[in-house]
Amino acid sequence: SLYCSTTPIRNIINSGSNKDADLDGMDITLPEDRIKYLESHTQALELQLVYRTEQTSNAVAECDALREKLTEATQKCEDEKKLSMEVMRAMTRQYKGMQEDLLNKINERERVIQTLRDTLETQRISHIEHIAAKDEIIERKNAAAAKMRDEEEAMCQQFVKMIVDARIKLCNQTKMGDTFTLLTGDD
Repeated sequence: SLYCSTTPIRNIINSGSNKDADLDGMDITLPEDRIKYLESHTQALELQLVYRTEQTSNAVAECDALREKLTEATQKCEDEKKLSMEVMRAMTRQYKGMQEDLLNKINERERVIQTLRDTLETQRISHIEHIAAKDEIIERKNAAAAKMRDEEEAMCQQFVKMIVDARIKLCNQTKMGDTFTLLTGDD
């Protein structure tokens, strides 16, 4: 790297009037030496200017490249945001659709359950009424059977009484006939 004196150039030019003046601490008295020194100093400054111009150019190029990368990254970020928003909207729509479908299924199941409960209650009431009707029929049949048993018993009692009465009559008639035979002497 080429570095030259940092003494401002106007100080060097202004010092041209004073031939014995210091040029960067050097005593240059001859004009040819002074010209050579100034030429070499000018070349050094030109080289430094070229070097700095090149650095500036590189820095500007790097800045432009970074700016382009930033623009690309920003665009990519925006694209990713849009994509994620689209995905989120799609997932939200899908979720809402699934939620609505699930709610419809739940409501349908609740209707089925309520229908089954109503049917069960109706059948339970019908069963209770059926059992009550059957119990009533059984009670009537039991009552009718008891009445028939009572009637049979009464009929049996009457029949027994009739037989007993008939036997007594027969016995009485037989005794009377024996007495009559005895009285009449017929055999």
